[in-house]
Amino acid sequence: MPVLKNRANPTRQISGSQAGRRDSADPGLDGHAQDSGLAPGRAELPPWSLAAPSCVLPADVGTNCAALARHFPELGLCFFETGACLAYGEADLPQSLGELPVRWHLHLPLDLPWDLPMGRGPQQVAETILALAEKIAGLAPWAYVLHPPREADQLRELVLLLSERGLRPESLLVENIQGDDLARMWPVVRELGLGVCLDLGHMLKRGQEEFLTLPGLWAHTRMLHLNAPDVARPGRHAALDHLDATGRALLGRMLAAFAPGGSVVLELFSPRELFDSLRFVSGFRADINRHDPGGGKEDIA
Repeated sequence: MPVLKNRANPTRQISGSQAGRRDSADPGLDGHAQDSGLAPGRAELPPWSLAAPSCVLPADVGTNCAALARHFPELGLCFFETGACLAYGEADLPQSLGELPVRWHLHLPLDLPWDLPMGRGPQQVAETILALAEKIAGLAPWAYVLHPPREADQLRELVLLLSERGLRPESLLVENIQGDDLARMWPVVRELGLGVCLDLGHMLKRGQEEFLTLPGLWAHTRMLHLNAPDVARPGRHAALDHLDATGRALLGRMLAAFAPGGSVVLELFSPRELFDSLRFVSGFRADINRHDPGGGKEDIA
């Protein structure tokens, strides 16, 4: 089981082969950035950390991350499938990841075993999360994004189990997925001090705008997933320039209320859509600042 070494380790040296891989591991990203009218270098979106997912190129995790780290200060490791990600080894998670100058977070699997018989789901989910966290312990991810279970009691049990093993509740970010899931989980989120990841595309597709009225929402929200619903391909994410007037208004509300220091993830999975979205959100943010220099912050109580 690989445990990646933190890049802050002063004894760590980059081998010639690793350096060569990093220097050549940008198959097309620079071109897409330039086509989107973006200046060379790593993108910024003050006052937040700007992140990309680790599965943009049709390549392995290491190649994706080495390429994306040239453009983004934060990367989200997409561990979407439990079995496959538990089986990751050095070829999938190379030690060279620890040398990339980025902040990290982890998106936990979408198929966690919540529904095991005899109520064993939360225990097995906790063991799975801890095993995945151990694989990337040296990267020191600041957050773990979680698709919540159906029952709030399952979430409560999971958080208590993880807390006993040293994973802080505030580092676990509950994402809105479908229906009224975030509202149902809200008492547990507030009780245990969990974080929140708000997904713009999910809110628009599933009519979840009322989540913005949950008491204390913005005090718990530490990450935004930005994407547009894809009308032509349901279930997929579209670039942000596909947002209609309703979507742009909701995006404006979210950015106005989002606290400094949080992470804004452009959750797009192709280079073209990723950099088109980067261009869009950069311009969108600039327009907000021009028309409302104070930021129009919503009440975060």
